[in-house]
Amino acid sequence: MKLSGSCLCGAVGFRLEGWVSPIQACHAERCRKATGALFAPEIAAESTRFEWTGDTQAIASYEAPILHAPPAYKRNFCAKCGSPLPVLLEDAGYVILHAGILDGDPALRVFRHAFTGQQSPCNQIFDDAPQFEGQPPPPDPS
Repeated sequence: MKLSGSCLCGAVGFRLEGWVSPIQACHAERCRKATGALFAPEIAAESTRFEWTGDTQAIASYEAPILHAPPAYKRNFCAKCGSPLPVLLEDAGYVILHAGILDGDPALRVFRHAFTGQQSPCNQIFDDAPQFEGQPPPPDPS
């Protein structure tokens, strides 16, 4: 699959090709705070065929303190407009990105809900996708 996306102001973009997971709706408190949304619509993809486009100098990062075990919780964002940007998890070989920054319809849909034990009281889940109270297993790229 080929995907592309960009931040709100268009300064930073990216392209990727290869395996891409369906969307995981993450309800963890950190993910909600990082996105300002009731859940984070996360997509995992292979990092080997990921590339930044545009002004890479505008990519800023934040690493939150480790709660339980490494790696640290990291978020990238555009320093100009604040939009969330993909995060490369080099040790795992993945890039994680939010569905809202993709260009066009990626034909991906929510396939599960993660960290529902931390779900916002403002949110209700109405679909039949599996729900995990905590961390679900990694998506299978096969």
